[in-house]
Amino acid sequence: MRVLLINGNLKDDFLAAPPIGLSYVASAAEDAGHDVRVLDLCFRKNIRRDMENALRGFCPEAVGISIRNIDNVNLLHPVDYLPEAEKMVRHIRKLSDAPIVLGGSGVSLSPRSVFERLGADYVIAGEGEAGFVKLLDRLQNGSSPGDIPGLGMKVNGEYCMTPPVLGDFRGKDARLGRWVDMRPYMKMGSSYTIQTKRGCLLRCIYCTYNQVLEGSKLRLRPPLEVVDELEEALLRYQPESFEFVDSVFNLPNDHCMEILEEICRRPWKARFTAMGVHPARLDLPVMDLMWKAGFRSFMITPESASETMIRNYRKGFCVDDLVHAAEAVKKTPFTVMWFFLVGGPGETNGTLKETLDFNLKHLQPVDRPPYNMCNFYLGVRLYPGTEMWEIAGEDKFITDDSDPLDQLWYVSEGLDLQRAVDQLVDAARTCPEIVLGFDEQFLALSGIVSRVGDLFRMVKPYWRHTWGLNRLLIMTGLRYPFGPPDVVPRIRQYLKRQGYRGLHLSRGAGSGRSCTGGSH
Repeated sequence: MRVLLINGNLKDDFLAAPPIGLSYVASAAEDAGHDVRVLDLCFRKNIRRDMENALRGFCPEAVGISIRNIDNVNLLHPVDYLPEAEKMVRHIRKLSDAPIVLGGSGVSLSPRSVFERLGADYVIAGEGEAGFVKLLDRLQNGSSPGDIPGLGMKVNGEYCMTPPVLGDFRGKDARLGRWVDMRPYMKMGSSYTIQTKRGCLLRCIYCTYNQVLEGSKLRLRPPLEVVDELEEALLRYQPESFEFVDSVFNLPNDHCMEILEEICRRPWKARFTAMGVHPARLDLPVMDLMWKAGFRSFMITPESASETMIRNYRKGFCVDDLVHAAEAVKKTPFTVMWFFLVGGPGETNGTLKETLDFNLKHLQPVDRPPYNMCNFYLGVRLYPGTEMWEIAGEDKFITDDSDPLDQLWYVSEGLDLQRAVDQLVDAARTCPEIVLGFDEQFLALSGIVSRVGDLFRMVKPYWRHTWGLNRLLIMTGLRYPFGPPDVVPRIRQYLKRQGYRGLHLSRGAGSGRSCTGGSH
């Protein structure tokens, strides 16, 4: 069959992510004998025209659309990505009679809701390689696809879905460079992505990886297989850097160390980063090996530096682990991005103060340029299938009729919203390493920064230079010069719209901006 696969992720800023999941599906379909084309719409200037050219020139017999995210998961600057996906589906319908199949992590979060919102013919939840190939085979021979694991469709007018089945991850190669032009991604500072495993043993209550997307059972690729893929991609496509996109790169530790040691044995050199690194056992010997292998940056998602909140989130480490990791990072030249999540169950302005104090004490520079960036997000995004979804139901943040596509949030009632915003902004006014959710609006300037970066040969990733801009704004008094953004009324409106009727609304009734100051 002629198969057109479309990357529907249009986020073309510093956080642009090459479609590795779509590439796995494309490679699996090609290996099964199908004629596959990939249309990557990220960075495209005229999406409608490019879709028309692909559909009319290729005449596909099946069209797959990958949806990576349904929104930007930022209560302080919310953006909904589904309207663009709806436009894509409608436009395809006008130009082609081919069945439309939706997949990707955004679909897997709530398959039925996405299916009904976008009006597709099929959805595939979970890992799509096997299910999509089976669907193509059934479409080709005209038999019913209803028993394919992970497939959702309408049967006699009713939505039906067969539960997904997690498969073996050995022997799979996305061949990302075969399907995707990496040049615009690299221009933005993004990397060639690679996975070493699927599944996660951690039990973080809000996370979709371990509870929805990949499951809690680890499926490891052999280290030799991983490094062989790196070598082939390096020699064939010559990317500027690679990014390991496992949910947690360094767990299990022995698997991670074997990969690093195997990289060190190879004669070539490459630059690496990782999307998620666990702070436990992240000491100088481990980071020394990472540096020797070619790592120059990585990300850590502790979510909090309060012992109470770390325990409530079930992060699997303690504050001492976090402090040891931060102090070890200080002794290295790594660029590290830290992520903190404010507002989970049990959060108070006191626990937020503990996290901010950790940032001010351990993540600011001592005797070298700052290589830490600390992103703070307020509110926990809620997804069905996670423990947070159940907690939110018990605490009346959602109802039985809540639609997860409507951007549903949990914000602890122990947190005074206005005071929390004041605390965050006060910290950002003195600590240039801190980036707040409000600041995401400035990602629209990514294109300008990348051009300037090329001109002056700035070191990538470009987000590391946010510190310099923040420092300049702090020195000139322009870092939030008019006080905290007035977002609290909007947050209350979001909570009210999702059916919440609790303390945050009564606490805010009839009151203006808090006069408590921003003490943290």
